[in-house]
Amino acid sequence: MPPAPAFILPSQWEEPYQDIEIRIQATVTFIQNSTNQSLNVAEVARTDEIPVTRLRGHLQGRQSRQERQGANGRHSANQEQAVCQYLDRFDALDTGTRLQMVTSCANAILAYGHTTSGPAPLVGDYWAPRFLNRHPEYQYRKQQTIDSDRKNAHQPDNIRIWFDK
Repeated sequence: MPPAPAFILPSQWEEPYQDIEIRIQATVTFIQNSTNQSLNVAEVARTDEIPVTRLRGHLQGRQSRQERQGANGRHSANQEQAVCQYLDRFDALDTGTRLQMVTSCANAILAYGHTTSGPAPLVGDYWAPRFLNRHPEYQYRKQQTIDSDRKNAHQPDNIRIWFDK
């Protein structure tokens, strides 16, 4: 038996999803701007080499997979916006946050919006890193070490000495 080829045949090559979506958007624009009312959608899809079911879905208003919200998301769009406002508030105060703080905020928002009986849903351990991946405007920033004088200023004994003077 001969070894399997080390290359991919053109018939086996799959085009990236984003490239197909770009062609579908161009075709949707063409169809919507067309004056021909008896345009055959299946024929246009075959001509442009795009899936006819996805083209019909886009013509009916369905969003692409990239534009749709995930099926198993716990937060609504407004609740996720509240987490963003929480982070913006800390940024305005020049105060850093940790992943644990973001997770606690998300859980508090879920608990506040929980209306049914039973325990409120909680986000998972990896929710905060995935949230930060979805929102590139928030990024990890390494915290700098605190200056020794500033650190000593937080010690209760040093504070008492200052006020005893």
